[in-house]
Amino acid sequence: MLDATIEIGTVLKFGLMTAGLFALIYFATVATPWLAKHVDRWLADYRANHDPKKDPTYGVRSIYELPPKQDNQDNTDEDTHQKGKHYGEK
Repeated sequence: MLDATIEIGTVLKFGLMTAGLFALIYFATVATPWLAKHVDRWLADYRANHDPKKDPTYGVRSIYELPPKQDNQDNTDEDTHQKGKHYGEK
């Protein structure tokens, strides 16, 4: 006949593994709203301090749109090349 005995160590091992898995799921469900609240607060502060008009990386543009112009760039070399002058000429 078959011997169908199960050792206590095996039952405890799988019981503790199951309890640990349930504890992990419980803590994930408890931590998710707390984490979402902090992420929402961080996003609100970030959006309040970052102006989309000043930050060119804010937002999504199409591949057909030109990049935004930078107001504070020094375009003296580009201007001389566009006027037909060589670099270093006055």
